[in-house]
Amino acid sequence: MPTIYMHIGAPKTATSTLQTVLARKTRTLLKRGVLYPRTLRHAKAHHALVCDLIEKYQGNRMPDAWYGVVPRGEAWQLLREEIEHRPSNVDAVVVSSELFFGQGRYLKEMLQDIALQLEGYTVKVIVYLRRQDQLYSSFYNQDVKGMRQWGASAYEFYETHQMLRSDYHAMLVSWSDAFGKENIVLRPFEVGQWPEGDVVQDFCRCLGMETIASRYKDKNESLGMTQLYLKRCLNRVGFDKEINSQVIEVLTKLCPEEPVKNCLYIHRGLYRQYRERWIAVNEHLSNDYLNGKPLFNEPIPKPPEQVLYAVDEESLVACIRRLMKVFGAGRFRKHRKLFARAGLLALAEYDLWDELEPAQRSVLLGWL
Repeated sequence: MPTIYMHIGAPKTATSTLQTVLARKTRTLLKRGVLYPRTLRHAKAHHALVCDLIEKYQGNRMPDAWYGVVPRGEAWQLLREEIEHRPSNVDAVVVSSELFFGQGRYLKEMLQDIALQLEGYTVKVIVYLRRQDQLYSSFYNQDVKGMRQWGASAYEFYETHQMLRSDYHAMLVSWSDAFGKENIVLRPFEVGQWPEGDVVQDFCRCLGMETIASRYKDKNESLGMTQLYLKRCLNRVGFDKEINSQVIEVLTKLCPEEPVKNCLYIHRGLYRQYRERWIAVNEHLSNDYLNGKPLFNEPIPKPPEQVLYAVDEESLVACIRRLMKVFGAGRFRKHRKLFARAGLLALAEYDLWDELEPAQRSVLLGWL
């Protein structure tokens, strides 16, 4: 009987990279005795497995995009059938979806269902964890940038985001209860702890498999400080999610800026409270899953060591002027009204209206 490896994320730990490599190297993996199932796979991952469980236990209809051509309610049956008809040399099966991670409602029932579906097989759970301060920073920047179009504060983001409110240790306890603590493979999302700094090589090691070639690179570029603020303004005035990538392209072209990494988006006092909580959680992880070895080599920075997010007013005005110049020349005309509304919001919030010439103000208002 093959061992089934369930790669459950977490999000923001190169899950897309790993899924892309596994999907592209399906034939190579088969030759090495590893099956990365095809029949229920969509967009290189196995999200339909989780979607079926969410619809069954939480009652939420999941987006068609997570299913592709996989029929609703049939994902686990398709998985079992493909495993049963596997080539004779296969001794490991890998399923991957970051949607597994962070499920809170009815998680116990979901895991019991998974254990029943995979009865008779040894199930190992591979989970990569990103240091909590980095996860917070990355998630916030990306959710402002991305199609979620977050427009509220970073504090509200933390307090309402299911992933950030989840306790790493409490979550893993649920998985341990279902499949055994000895079957939890816990890995840090920390380049310095991977072979040659490559997460794909690290993943192969988790499978006990010879390394497959990869060129890992984190492609999720963050927005710069001014870009991030203007994108929040754009999100708040509102626009169709379908053109989000176009809006990002215009913003980054006309307001070029270095991406910000691991920035502190909340005040240091609040961060201090979060940090204490995160450190306690990581100590529990170390003791319960790593024989006392710290999960992360690099400690969570103290508040004074963190770069505090701040919008430079001169950069903001310069960016708005540049946008006006380009829009005034007739480029990106279909986005002009949207950016005019966001620019006015930014100028009002920072009380920078007088920084524009009277003629510039008239033009900006005219675009509404």
